[in-house]
Amino acid sequence: MVAGGLLGGNIYEGKVSDCYFSGSVTGNMVVGGLMGENAYDGTISNCYSTGSVTGDLDAGGFVGVDDGRPVRNSFWDVEASGMEVSAAGTGKSTAEMMDIATFANTESEGLDEPWDIVAVTSDEKNPAHVWNTVDGQTYPLLRWQQVP
Repeated sequence: MVAGGLLGGNIYEGKVSDCYFSGSVTGNMVVGGLMGENAYDGTISNCYSTGSVTGDLDAGGFVGVDDGRPVRNSFWDVEASGMEVSAAGTGKSTAEMMDIATFANTESEGLDEPWDIVAVTSDEKNPAHVWNTVDGQTYPLLRWQQVP
């Protein structure tokens, strides 16, 4: 069975962008922190996952199986997921996942285009940007979420 934190599969020209998943994912095969399988012209961009991933076959920190379709500017937390590998995406440490440079500085490995992200202070949010983060303290949050 295909299992993913946000989606089991992204197939047939599906487009997934500006999303994240932070829970745990467990499955037998084709298991990913964000998505189990990305295939048949499915695309993923500006997404991340941070939860633990457990699977017996084709398990990955971000995506379990990817047939070479575009996965851009997307990351998973290697430490939190317990996964060193993924069929797509770029693995980062927890510290890197909480560093705005990972998502804003194109010199960061795996980032071709900067996310629409801004640093805010705790208990603040800036709805003018898709993503908000307290640099060095939180993972990116979507504009509508209250930053802790």
